[in-house]
Amino acid sequence: MNIVNLVGRLAKDPVARDRSDTRITELILVTERPVIRDGKVQKDPGTGYPVKDAEFHKVTVFNGLGLPLRQHKAKGDQLAVTGRIHYSRWQDAEGNDRYGCEIIAENVEFL
Repeated sequence: MNIVNLVGRLAKDPVARDRSDTRITELILVTERPVIRDGKVQKDPGTGYPVKDAEFHKVTVFNGLGLPLRQHKAKGDQLAVTGRIHYSRWQDAEGNDRYGCEIIAENVEFL
């Protein structure tokens, strides 16, 4: 099964665009995970709190599902996204193969 569950914060305001008869909302969702080295969670020597790495995920939301996001959510707001991973391949202007990965949202919850 291709199922992804992410909880994170918006890196920037949602952006909407139209492609033919489809409304597309794009999000960048930032998630955090602890840094683990040699099987141990790394801690900041000054504070004692775990050190975390941020990961940025491109999330695409289609049609009506994106409307409440555009109306009510902004940079820094927390969301839970359930969806699927989608890989794409295209050629740039110079003819080089390019690859991308995004999450296609099927459900978005405000937190």
